[in-house]
Amino acid sequence: MEEVTIDAAISSLPGALSSVTEILGRLGVPEKTVRELELAVDEAVTNIMLHGYTSLEGLIRLSCQRDGDMVRIRIEDEAPPFDPTEVPEPDLGGDADERPIGGLGIHFIRKMTDEIRYERTEGRNILILGKRIKTSDGR
Repeated sequence: MEEVTIDAAISSLPGALSSVTEILGRLGVPEKTVRELELAVDEAVTNIMLHGYTSLEGLIRLSCQRDGDMVRIRIEDEAPPFDPTEVPEPDLGGDADERPIGGLGIHFIRKMTDEIRYERTEGRNILILGKRIKTSDGR
């Protein structure tokens, strides 16, 4: 398992995403899957930076591993507890101007991944995003 640790500052995000992209490439993850995971990680890490560590300094640890046709990215932080798996699906019906602001980020993460798991262990949020790797013939 390869990992990278970053400061929970928006300025750290581009470097973190670049590192994740490089790690996934070394793990032999196809480019389409890398792009989808990159978008999901971008959203998850941005949420931690903006909403988790609102007035705190902190670190975020990202680790990637591949197990057969599944690749998983583990995101750890020490911000206050937040379980994104308990966030209800947003109401996407009606006019966009009439919908409440927010809530689409987690919806987006769900659409980009095949697996989302959360646990709170020893004062840390642990979010695991999994994506099944499809072969070129779509299986």
